Amino acid sequence: MIGNRDLVLDRTALEYFTLQLNHCGISACRAGYTYGFQMQPYHLIHFIFKGTGTLWTQHKEYRLHAGQAFYIPAGTGARYQASPENPWEYGWIGFYADERSTILEHLFCQQTVIAPAMPIQELRQLLLSIIAVSDPRFCDADTDYNECDYPGEQFTTLTTYAQSIEAGSRMLHLFSRLLETQAAGTPKTAHKYNLAAEAKAYLGACYSEPLKIRDVAAALHVHPNYLSTLFKKEYGLSPNKYLRTIRMEHSAMMLNLTDYPVAAIANAVGYQNPFQFSSAFKQHFGISPSAYRRQQKGSR
Repeated sequence: MIGNRDLVLDRTALEYFTLQLNHCGISACRAGYTYGFQMQPYHLIHFIFKGTGTLWTQHKEYRLHAGQAFYIPAGTGARYQASPENPWEYGWIGFYADERSTILEHLFCQQTVIAPAMPIQELRQLLLSIIAVSDPRFCDADTDYNECDYPGEQFTTLTTYAQSIEAGSRMLHLFSRLLETQAAGTPKTAHKYNLAAEAKAYLGACYSEPLKIRDVAAALHVHPNYLSTLFKKEYGLSPNKYLRTIRMEHSAMMLNLTDYPVAAIANAVGYQNPFQFSSAFKQHFGISPSAYRRQQKGSR
């Protein structure tokens, strides 16, 4: 008999290891190109291949250069800008994961910026291998990305379960190589219990349920007012506002990418009353869900 048994995951909460791809890409930015958002419902990592730029988070400004990577957790905002003199080229990967994921903890050690030990060319090829699942131009392992050959934005989409599984497996290979190459030079940090992070993870996992903040507080065995105070101190907004925002961002993606009825989308993001959902959506985006869908589909 021959086989394997995974002792790492055997007695571990599996949700801490689960990753699901949202999107990835490579871009050579024009001079001074700026991108920013208040929040997104997925985690986001950028790998800088060439050039320089600046990242602004809620707490700090970072001047970055080739060979570094920066991490923006789900539910937080950021803005970043390519240098006017030496604009960067970067690759990125967006993915869903539990806020307390030990993969992210081992890789970034609670830091925003790291210097990955993996060679840049290998990073590029692993990102291209994920892109190649839906774009056959990159199926050849020796193919490289060049802005002149692929001008503008050329996103292709995953359309089958088989493609989703294949892209997910290639993303996991990317993370396995990152962890493997990073392990030797990365100090081990003890995991600290963070009540605000626990609440954020709970909200991120259960936003599709008719959830109240008192439910989260009860699950964490604290008073709702105490939880709200800690959460706002840590993330700059109340748990209620975070929950509403993440529901709105998920519903916007569903309106853009699916043909589901508005009532079904409302239910999928935790609203039992579609009229209450429409009111919240219009308050958040300044436009009704139906108008938003028409606008997005009309811009394609």
